[in-house]
Amino acid sequence: MFVPHKFRLYPFRSQERELLRQFEELRFLWNYALERRQEAWRKEKRSLSYVGQCRDLTRWRGFDKDGIGRVNAQVAQETLARLHDAFRHFYRRAKAGGRPGFPRFKREVCSLSYPQAYESVGFVDGRNSTRRLHLSIVGDIPIEVHRTPPEGRVKTCTVEREGDRWFAVLTYEGPDPAPPPATPPVSPVGVDLGLSHLAALSTGEVFEPPKFLRWAEKRIQRAQRIVSRRKKGSHNREKAKVRLGRCHAKVRDQRRDFAHKLTTAWAEAHDLIAFEDMDLRDHMRGAFPKATADAGWGMLRQFCEYKEAHRSGRYVEVATKGTTQTCSGCGRLHNPPLTLKDRTYDCPCGLRLDRDLNAARNVLARALARVPGGTGEFTPVETGPPPHRKGRRVRSWKQEPPSASRVAT
Repeated sequence: MFVPHKFRLYPFRSQERELLRQFEELRFLWNYALERRQEAWRKEKRSLSYVGQCRDLTRWRGFDKDGIGRVNAQVAQETLARLHDAFRHFYRRAKAGGRPGFPRFKREVCSLSYPQAYESVGFVDGRNSTRRLHLSIVGDIPIEVHRTPPEGRVKTCTVEREGDRWFAVLTYEGPDPAPPPATPPVSPVGVDLGLSHLAALSTGEVFEPPKFLRWAEKRIQRAQRIVSRRKKGSHNREKAKVRLGRCHAKVRDQRRDFAHKLTTAWAEAHDLIAFEDMDLRDHMRGAFPKATADAGWGMLRQFCEYKEAHRSGRYVEVATKGTTQTCSGCGRLHNPPLTLKDRTYDCPCGLRLDRDLNAARNVLARALARVPGGTGEFTPVETGPPPHRKGRRVRSWKQEPPSASRVAT
């Protein structure tokens, strides 16, 4: 399997200028290759392939030796491969009937990738027992290796620029972890994500949202006002944009650090983690988009998935329908349905607990029904369709449609 590690880079002024020059050359290569594809189809109704454009790249590099010719050949080919993938996904989305999203021209490029890093990338020793990352054409860049890299060779290397900071993402190729055991999970847990509580576990633990964006809003607003007052194209405006980028980067780093610590603790304590298979795009179009983005639900699910895979654990996503409205004790649907104001689940069977904890238990029950040796989930008690909030009768999510004979009678 492939394991990415991200390290901070501290390039010298000359190395930074060289990297920015290569970014500009790759931007021009992307736009030029995209324009060639469009013209070939518009004039000749002919599609250009990735292999054909790679052949043309050799001629372009020989013609422009001081431009694209000074960029590593594999890095330039990786840019053409990304353009090919963009067209491939465009055709896939068009056939599926969704929004195709035709590839666009780029205003800037902030990263470059070495697809075969073991040939042109490597660690070297610097002065005073420091480490440096050797990049082809760029040179030896000081790097902060804050943790021991895993065993195995470096498969790919991506150099990224985030504001005024530089990073190197090294992807190591290692052995695949052992598959999850066929025995029932020993310490499973269900997680219900929300806004009043960031996460409620089926074990009873509740985690409050840190709200990093809310705490930094005033600082970001002040930095944004300074940018808007500066003259466009001036050096002071560029400096103000860098300060604004630092504010956003701090919030992003805080949210990412919190998610890593939280999911690492979950993965170490539980061999099965279950989440709801929710579509985050629907929540971003809802009533609280800023709070949803600040919570980082997608980050929590993504981190739990790969950390459980590394530990030979299980990561399961279950359907969201009915997890909040169903009693985790008897399977009865709440009548009338709970609203957002109802924070406690009361059931005629005697169960009374927080609605998020009840949903987390339902998530866990559905996940255990899908793993080998797990217990089956509760089936909703047939109490008839609950009334709608507006007084109308609605069909239960578990109820079957009436038969034709019953309708006729």
